[in-house]
Amino acid sequence: MQQYTSFNNEEIERILQLRNKLVLKDSINKKLGVIFQSDYSEIFSKIVEETVTEKDNETTEEARFLFFIRHTLLDFVAMFKYLTPKVLDRDMKERSYIVECLSPILRAFRNAFPEVKYEWIEKDVESIKEVNKIFMGNINRRKTDVLVLRLSDMNELLKIEVSGPPYKSTKRHTVGDAKKLLMMAVCSLCRMLSDNLDCPIEDAKKVRTYSIQSVGDRITLFAISLVEKKKYLAVELASCVIPFSFEAITCYARIFNFFAVIRNEFVEQEKVQRKIRSFIPSADDNTEDLREWLHLPDDDLTPVMDDDMDELFL
Repeated sequence: MQQYTSFNNEEIERILQLRNKLVLKDSINKKLGVIFQSDYSEIFSKIVEETVTEKDNETTEEARFLFFIRHTLLDFVAMFKYLTPKVLDRDMKERSYIVECLSPILRAFRNAFPEVKYEWIEKDVESIKEVNKIFMGNINRRKTDVLVLRLSDMNELLKIEVSGPPYKSTKRHTVGDAKKLLMMAVCSLCRMLSDNLDCPIEDAKKVRTYSIQSVGDRITLFAISLVEKKKYLAVELASCVIPFSFEAITCYARIFNFFAVIRNEFVEQEKVQRKIRSFIPSADDNTEDLREWLHLPDDDLTPVMDDDMDELFL
């Protein structure tokens, strides 16, 4: 395995510059500001008031995102209705954390943007089995906490791993899940690209799969793509903290920005897929063969981490 300490790829530099940057529209940020300034006694009505849209505009991207915000926040504030003090108990198991804290956000997002399908709790990652057949590999089966499928082609688009309960995470669990997510993401990417092996390399490099890892109360989004021949790039796109008290409701500003990044990525990936699916190579096309670029890492994945950058090359 080789380690790279410098990169000339302008696209990689652009991705790195966009990490955790604000992508929410100013109009939505202003609405969130009004909501977050509200007392608990008025916040329910304020959430509805600030996120309601004209009936004629209910299907626009902004209206759908406001729908996501409305139902996410209403669910969150409802948890504190009869709690004194308005603080959630962090002493919960991993699966309880998924159900109580993460699933309401994920379901609201899916309801607003139903182009994806969720499969919950310890789901088999089928792409591993499929790429083993395609590439004569021997990667062991793996399960993921939440599997997100794109309905247009039923490809695995995103996987979520919760590395232990929110109050107590271990290094072993965290590192193990990080390696697991990378392996699953690469397998899903190879499976996705195997449907269009005659597409141009430059288009193939734009295809991405995604991973979310939850460590403690922080969730982090990564994108994985083909960057060089038999090498893949994993880069952090966004992160945010899940709040456990009503006073920390302002954490949702970064949570909504986090999911705005996801939405933008999903929309862009659908465009990439449409272009790839429609590509027909010419008879005299002598471009590189994508088959020569794809590669399955060893089952015992050992990522190389650069101290100065967040890229992981496999």
